[in-house]
Amino acid sequence: MSAGDSGKQDTIPGEEIAELFRRAIRREVKIVAPGQSWNDVYAGNVTLRIGEYEVVIFNDCDELDYVDSATAPDGRRGDFDHWWQTQTEPVSLLTEEERMQLEYRLESAPAAER
Repeated sequence: MSAGDSGKQDTIPGEEIAELFRRAIRREVKIVAPGQSWNDVYAGNVTLRIGEYEVVIFNDCDELDYVDSATAPDGRRGDFDHWWQTQTEPVSLLTEEERMQLEYRLESAPAAER
């Protein structure tokens, strides 16, 4: 990193994850649960693979609450604190209809094949 770099080029914008969610809703990318599924966690973080991204979403009593963190295939990361500060938390960028459709897709996401 050069002296003029801010270090933020390695941060995933919230809109990128919101668009990833929209692609998942349209079934352009798969959602799989490499560990516990969405339905296994009543309240807590659920790690999912959405396309080539790893996304950790907070499940609040079976409701999609917020994205805790995400890692892109190229190694960039994003997290709730950054998105909250920049008012770009990915779930908040979705419409109510998109949010409901994403919740449905999360509930029906298969476990990862081993």
